[in-house]
Amino acid sequence: MECLSVGLDDIPAGSRCVVDTNILLYAEHGTSAQAQRLIRRSADGEISAVLPQTVWHELAHKLMLAEAQSRGLVSGGNPAAKLAARPETVRSLRLYRAKVKSLRDLGFGFESCLFADLTERAFALQERHGLLINDAVVLAVALRLKVDCLVSSDKAFRGVREIALYFPSDLKH
Repeated sequence: MECLSVGLDDIPAGSRCVVDTNILLYAEHGTSAQAQRLIRRSADGEISAVLPQTVWHELAHKLMLAEAQSRGLVSGGNPAAKLAARPETVRSLRLYRAKVKSLRDLGFGFESCLFADLTERAFALQERHGLLINDAVVLAVALRLKVDCLVSSDKAFRGVREIALYFPSDLKH
């Protein structure tokens, strides 16, 4: 299968897609209009978007940190460590939870990661493609589900040939 380096608007209607964390963050931050349209397409039922469990976790973590930073509750380097040292501050964070929950209402599915996804698939994909383990798990879940495509901006996936890949072509850097 050939890797597709085309924009997200080129994903055919009716496609079942695994979506990586970075696409959701680009939509949230307004960095990619294509990512924002992808979310609308999922909400409208034009495509079926699935998020592996690892994506849900990573997204919640990153949105939690962003909320704390935007509220001025943590600043500087290593915000996760600073936040972890302040449980009272962590308890006050709520906006990120609403954002994560809203994705379900926008048509995003939740796919649990199986032990075999890690031990039988992701380890082999990590070795074959040089992927970090979270990326390898996302790819392993996509392959297990036999989805039509993987949607990500992660350059590490560019060498993957087992699945069609779609990358946003409108990133504002």
